[in-house]
Amino acid sequence: ISLDVVQFIDIDVKQNTFSLLMSLELFWFDQRLAWEPFIGGCHRVTYRASIDAELTEIWVPNFNLQNKLEGFQMLPEAHASVYYDGSVRWRKTGILTGTCELTGVTSFPFDTTSCYFDFGDDRDPLFHRINYNYVAPQFFSSLQDDKWNFQEYRMLTSRTFVEEVTESLSGFENRFIRYRFFFDRAEKFYVHMFVIVYMLFSYLSFGTFWIDVESGDRLGFGTSILFLMVAQDISSADVTPITQEFLWIGKLSLASKLLVLFTIIHSIVAMWILTKGFDGEDGSQEERENFIDTLEEKEPSRARSFKKLVFDRYC
Repeated sequence: ISLDVVQFIDIDVKQNTFSLLMSLELFWFDQRLAWEPFIGGCHRVTYRASIDAELTEIWVPNFNLQNKLEGFQMLPEAHASVYYDGSVRWRKTGILTGTCELTGVTSFPFDTTSCYFDFGDDRDPLFHRINYNYVAPQFFSSLQDDKWNFQEYRMLTSRTFVEEVTESLSGFENRFIRYRFFFDRAEKFYVHMFVIVYMLFSYLSFGTFWIDVESGDRLGFGTSILFLMVAQDISSADVTPITQEFLWIGKLSLASKLLVLFTIIHSIVAMWILTKGFDGEDGSQEERENFIDTLEEKEPSRARSFKKLVFDRYC
């Protein structure tokens, strides 16, 4: 198996899938197709090749992408090159789409995500007797260019590796060739659009402490910030995966909302405590006057507000 990665297409964090544009070549020997090259001077011929028995002119392995949405057999049809010694090369080019487990996504948006393609046969190896081998994948120069920053993800070609994986499926063991790819996310976009905004909202929420306790604007200011943060959560939900793990961006959002809730609860408690002291059942007129006189000595500005509150309520 030989793999040439032409272009990275996309990772869908909602559907847990990823797509690559690639050329995949299968190389095998079939002695039934060998001939003497000195007769006629021909060293290579082409045949129609397909998994469909009615379309192919030669035998081809029942090869496919195991974790597929759009696999190898769905690529456009291509001819196979057969050489005089019985060697066959069959290359098909197109977009492969497979499932992706999105490992490393817990540190979103500072994550390095990995996905893999599993190539092999759908049947029991004991029956078809095919042994798949692989070579290291090759990448187009655009994928290896670190300056290419116009996609959400950038493939880390140097970290790509290939391994053999054996799985027990339906009562038999099957061996796959797994190509694992790694991707870096464009974190600056998420920092500017979400992380900095969450932090700014958190700092702005402390502005409630500079607003008069008796003013209804104090409570309204805190709740407005909370509503804005909920709207920010709705926007971020479109680009974040839903997992059992608590993502880093979710922790930041929760901490920010807790700070805003603290300022709102503080405002409610402060208003309740200050108005409770003027309840007719809890204190006499003399006690209220003594409270205002004491407050005038310490905080004259707040005492004026309290006098107005008492006048409105008891006069």
